[in-house]
Amino acid sequence: RGHRFCKVSTEWLCLASNSKPNSMKLLSLILYKYKEDNSVELLACEELSSFSFFHRGPLREHIKFHSRLIANRTPLGQRQSIDFDQNLGKCHAYSHPQGICAAALVDGEYPMRVAFTLCAEAIRLFMELMVGKYEDATADLALQCPPVQELFVKFQNPAEADKLTKIEKDLEEVKTVVAQSMDDLLKRGESLDQLMEKSKDLSNTSVQFYRTAKKNNQCCKMY
Repeated sequence: RGHRFCKVSTEWLCLASNSKPNSMKLLSLILYKYKEDNSVELLACEELSSFSFFHRGPLREHIKFHSRLIANRTPLGQRQSIDFDQNLGKCHAYSHPQGICAAALVDGEYPMRVAFTLCAEAIRLFMELMVGKYEDATADLALQCPPVQELFVKFQNPAEADKLTKIEKDLEEVKTVVAQSMDDLLKRGESLDQLMEKSKDLSNTSVQFYRTAKKNNQCCKMY
């Protein structure tokens, strides 16, 4: 199956980062029980230490909002790559045919192939080790699965992840990439602002943060 590649507005990523130049960052990995309208969060891993403490709260909420939205819009059996504006980052999502979706949010330098391998392996481990703990979930959970969390740590360094998992270089290479606009991700009549207003993942503070950054066009100045 081909990968879908979309562009999303990302004023929410307009944050001051203290990370080293040229470092490849894996910011988050969230696993969901797939549901088209509102996927249920099952497990979340994050690494936000490169961001200031002040910015981590809004950033965490926006990661959850965008990851869930993208998971909702990634049909079972498909992989989808969402490219954030101004090369601020990407979200790679894989929705397993058995109903678990993984969304990995990375910076623009992190290899797509490695991110999709992380998603697939995390889902495999989760489904193998967490039987009976998530199938009936109707509300968000905060399950702990140490092997998935250890995998997330290993994949912080994509070069080492390649060695650890012995990934064939062409295994997850994109054969066909279809460029799409945000309109293709959103349903007819929807806007990102409206979805933010309705989202349980975002506080009023985080919504206002997004609007202020968007109004002032601060992405390139702050990141």
